[in-house]
Amino acid sequence: DTAQSVKEKFGKKLYNALLKGEIPDLNKILDRDDITIMKRAIFSTQRHCLPPVTTHNMIDDGNDPILNTIRRIGLFNNRTDRVKVILHPEFLSSTSPLLPLDYEEFVRGCHLGVFPSYYEPWGYTPGRQSVTPHFQFHSSSPFLCPSGIYIVDRRFRSPDESCNQLTQFLYGFCQQSRRQRIIQRNRTERLSDLLDWRYLGR
Repeated sequence: DTAQSVKEKFGKKLYNALLKGEIPDLNKILDRDDITIMKRAIFSTQRHCLPPVTTHNMIDDGNDPILNTIRRIGLFNNRTDRVKVILHPEFLSSTSPLLPLDYEEFVRGCHLGVFPSYYEPWGYTPGRQSVTPHFQFHSSSPFLCPSGIYIVDRRFRSPDESCNQLTQFLYGFCQQSRRQRIIQRNRTERLSDLLDWRYLGR
């Protein structure tokens, strides 16, 4: 809100100066009130504790299994943590005031999607680099790593074995260079026609 109000005042001053045929002095276009308002906004948002790992206040968060696991492992987004967590417990929508992105847009910006659940995972797995369960997608190879689709065997392996396999996939993916990830992403996108529901439905 502060940025918006300052931007509007700045825009009016800039417009008036240009109408007069002048290039405005950017050092003078912001007055003391603008600077004071911006300083107040900065100071009011500063914190000395870590920000929450979730974007929403959760009802009964003490019994939430995801938050309890985050607490147990100690993933609190410290500056030194190599893994940062943002739990967004809501469906993505372009009308959301917090993350105004559709699901497809959000996934497009991610390096890797992980969909290991039994709940219709392939339906939510877009044609991007992803991890998905074995029983939803059959292939002659046990997993399609070169193409960017990693398949966790949830049908013929125990839960512990599936977890270990998922861990190996994630660790291997993190070992790739940026160039390797780009090549893999391009290969995955070439498969998108095969992943159309016209074919998957059959």
